[in-house]
Amino acid sequence: MSYQYNWSILWSDVGLGLLRGTLVTLELVGWILTLALIIGVPVGVLRWVGGRILSPLCWAYVEFIRNTPALVQILFWYFSAAYILPRPVVLVLRDWNFEFAASVIALSLYHGAFIAEVVRAGLQAIPKGQYDAARSLGLRFRQMLRWVIFPQVFRITVPSLTNETVSVIKNTSLALAVGVTELTYQAKYIDAYYFRGVEALAAATAIYLVLCLAMAGVGALYSRSLSRHVKA
Repeated sequence: MSYQYNWSILWSDVGLGLLRGTLVTLELVGWILTLALIIGVPVGVLRWVGGRILSPLCWAYVEFIRNTPALVQILFWYFSAAYILPRPVVLVLRDWNFEFAASVIALSLYHGAFIAEVVRAGLQAIPKGQYDAARSLGLRFRQMLRWVIFPQVFRITVPSLTNETVSVIKNTSLALAVGVTELTYQAKYIDAYYFRGVEALAAATAIYLVLCLAMAGVGALYSRSLSRHVKA
């Protein structure tokens, strides 16, 4: 009840830590989204195509990831990467930033599974006549995907991919558990050493809100632009 607010700390050198944490958060988002797309798109296509070997493996990956907590996966990679990955790779990751790398690996695999399901759902939403028309034109499978199917899938999945990007932004806060100095870590640091947790966490909440709303707004505008282009 006797807590005295001091919002001016946010404009001091202490508050600048939140800005540095925001930059680390954005760096995490960039790496995770890039790798998650690289993982998720092929897995989604393979699940859609089917196959005796690859399709069950992709199914197992997606179901395992979707039914285990992201935080557990971050901790798993942080404590187990040295025993799973080749030693040269581990040494490179340690020289780079092992905490950061473990978080990127875990969250990329995590969100890659969800993106795979988004892609698979988008492929299933394309009318069968589109595939038949592409085959009648003599297009090979890769050409059909590139020139006919994926442009339509992308338009359909933009809202879902936008939501997944917003989830990535929020889930970067879990990297706090392994010591990545992202936004939430910086807010907790200010709370622990300067006893200004209310101000720091309120500012961090506002920053997350701005980032997520900005991403959602960009996705909505882009989706609307694609819809107008299709109607035209």
